[in-house]
Amino acid sequence: MMQMVRRHRRSLLLTLMLTVFVSVFSQSDDSARFSKYPYIFILDENQEPSITDEQFYKVALKVIFPVDVYRVDSTQESVKELIRDLIPQINTDSLKPHAMMVRGASSPEGPYRWNQTLSRERSAHAFDYINRHLKFPEEHSTYDDQPEDYGQLLYLMKEANDPSYKTVKSLVDKYHKAGMLAQLKQHLKRIDGGRLWNRLYKIYYPKLRVARVVLFFKKKAQAQASSSPVSSGNSGMQNKPDSIAIEILPEQETIPKLIIEPYGDIGKPVLYGADLIQEPDSKEVPFVPLRLYRRHILGIRTNLLYDFFYLPGHYWAPSPNVQLEYYPLTGHFTANLGFTGPYWHHWSRQQFWQIRDYVLEGRYYFVGQGQFIGPYVSGYVHTNIYGIGLSKTKGWEGEGLGAGAIIGYTMNISRNKRWRLEFSLGVGYYRTKYDPYVYGNPKSTIEDGLYYYDYLGKKENFKERNHVFSWLGPTNIGVHLTYDLLFRRIQKKGVSFNRSELYQRKKGGADE
Repeated sequence: MMQMVRRHRRSLLLTLMLTVFVSVFSQSDDSARFSKYPYIFILDENQEPSITDEQFYKVALKVIFPVDVYRVDSTQESVKELIRDLIPQINTDSLKPHAMMVRGASSPEGPYRWNQTLSRERSAHAFDYINRHLKFPEEHSTYDDQPEDYGQLLYLMKEANDPSYKTVKSLVDKYHKAGMLAQLKQHLKRIDGGRLWNRLYKIYYPKLRVARVVLFFKKKAQAQASSSPVSSGNSGMQNKPDSIAIEILPEQETIPKLIIEPYGDIGKPVLYGADLIQEPDSKEVPFVPLRLYRRHILGIRTNLLYDFFYLPGHYWAPSPNVQLEYYPLTGHFTANLGFTGPYWHHWSRQQFWQIRDYVLEGRYYFVGQGQFIGPYVSGYVHTNIYGIGLSKTKGWEGEGLGAGAIIGYTMNISRNKRWRLEFSLGVGYYRTKYDPYVYGNPKSTIEDGLYYYDYLGKKENFKERNHVFSWLGPTNIGVHLTYDLLFRRIQKKGVSFNRSELYQRKKGGADE
């Protein structure tokens, strides 16, 4: 009898050891298989997700986006790895999608409202893209956004031992916590003549245009005996099975989220934008409408001082003028093409104001990155032909060529930022060849209704454009009114006269 009991004990012990061995081996096999995917966590059957903010930033899959883009690029290497390698393993290993955590972010350049839209859209599109291949329960998943991620910027600068880290941190501490984002950007752009901002833009900002993703899975089989790679002991979430804890470590350097307007419940995938149109109460509406603001590509400008020009002591001679300015997607430089073409004459007084002036100008705005506002400097070249008459005995016609530099300042004067007012002053060099002319024959002094060159020499010795005039000094002054004429489309290629577009995003899925 005792021998039988001992046999049963041995069998029971062997069975228990075998069970533990198989469980540990299986768990180790899972861990080894997914060890090269740090953003993958395999949970026990009764375990809920918990991850610290610091751990999230270190292990998350980074889906990178170009400037002003929020759609996922399927050719990106990290995305290809997810679709090509990881998802087939998950499907064959009997893993059950449990929760997805996504955080979209944007870099600081550009308007804040647009950066809000970009970060939210990047979260939504990354969530939808992955969810098309792996169906995660929405009640367990969250996506969040971090427009203008200064916290990650400081983290990257600190990791790189950047010499400007303390300077940037002091400004972020001063302005960001007070909600003064515009002042923060302006101060950063002024440091070292704009060189610091340009360096941040080239080195760090591309790393901020991301959507970070962490995925949680559970085995479809029965509960595993061993512990999973994610610890739930310190999360305090055992009694909250339908949520994900983000525990911010005390030593982690973070920037508090700046709430400009209500975000809503971030636990539910709802899309917001610059101007969210109220969604009807009906649950049958399949779209969430969102108004997106486009970047300007072409502006039209006129110099008001020319439009209302008066030649002191002589006559009023409005000078119609127009200038077209091309705005690239980002950067500081713009290109301008201008034309001035008054063609006034007063025959009874022998007065004329007839000019054709063509200008090519290149500008550098100290505030760039798609805004092109505030102070600027520029260089220009121009050429013209003219016929100017002040009286019967004072008239000139000729051609000229010049070049110079301009300093100016432009500012928004409308709520929709489509109208701007600009002040400018230019200095340069101008050289013209011309001939004076008079009304009536200068030799006989007979007024026969014709105009003659003011020349009294022999006819065979006459040469046109025998007079030269040069000028070095102020060459123009301007008070300009600018109107944004064309804008880049966001959802498809092309341009439009409309500043915004209505974007329809499918509820619960990626847009078409």
